Amino acid sequence: MIPNRQPAPTVTLPISAVWRQLVLLLLIAGSCTTAQVDDAERVQVWLDRMALAVNNLTYRGTLVYVRGDQLETMRIYHRVEEGETQERMVALSGPQREVIRDQDRVRCIFPDQQSVIVDSRITEPWFPVIPPEQAANPSARYVFKVGGTERIAGLAAQVVHIRPKDGFRYGYRLWLERNTGMLLKSALLDASDNALEQLMFTDIEIGAGISEADLEPQIADEGFVQVEFPKAEPTGSAAPTSDWQVADLPAGFMLSGHHHGSKKAGSMEHLVFTDGLASVSVYVESIEDGSLVLDGPSRLGAINMFGAVHDGFAVTAVGEVPPPTVEKMANSVRLNP
Repeated sequence: MIPNRQPAPTVTLPISAVWRQLVLLLLIAGSCTTAQVDDAERVQVWLDRMALAVNNLTYRGTLVYVRGDQLETMRIYHRVEEGETQERMVALSGPQREVIRDQDRVRCIFPDQQSVIVDSRITEPWFPVIPPEQAANPSARYVFKVGGTERIAGLAAQVVHIRPKDGFRYGYRLWLERNTGMLLKSALLDASDNALEQLMFTDIEIGAGISEADLEPQIADEGFVQVEFPKAEPTGSAAPTSDWQVADLPAGFMLSGHHHGSKKAGSMEHLVFTDGLASVSVYVESIEDGSLVLDGPSRLGAINMFGAVHDGFAVTAVGEVPPPTVEKMANSVRLNP
């Protein structure tokens, strides 16, 4: 399973990022500021470099995704040309499948199921995207620290630790290539620092030439069933008003988007909440006769789900967050006044 991730930061290096790097050099050279301030500056510089690298570099390599005793290997081709991103991922283990991503949508081709899923809601990179401003935000729900140096895929990597301040979100550990800031490995961590899932390059060529053929799907999908998910409307004054609200959100989470839909016998609404790193989807659907309804908790690796019924509607909260987070959100869904 390929994890979903949050929208990518800006693809251009802001002047403020350059300024922070100059400040960092001064701090390293000798400063009377506290170690805490120094660490915040260093983390923010590394996150700036990572945001720039993940979105602007062209590369190809082999990725390994580990979740529990499950291990999947993928080949990735990632090209950025004139500000446009194109990407193709090919499964090298398990069922045959391909994933093609561009600026507007993601296409997942599953030949064993004779199906193609087109999703316009997911256009961000597969690696976790950490907003750089999180490190310097005193109200952030995470603590950021710079660690040591390790080797990943034969390259020197800087380790960055991201630990949550409460039990409503998971932590992260990142390994960033020293020269470019490219994310070489990431780990999602529980409260005891145990890895729930890991994504890591075993080999990577940064700056490699990517041809048009590298980005074209190699699986013929003629006659496959196609399922399409439209892009969720952003929140804001111009967006449709949500019929539902989560009355008891964990601290730090905010509504970032929602989508109204319909089923054969009723309605559906999809709410998306994020704290800047973690995200939770809340689905509210009218209950049909004989339909299966999730009641209580369920889990798939690091993804937790919780189902409840409110006012004749089935509510499901799902996300890469600890069980108390989805339970709290699902149980506090209410109709908007």
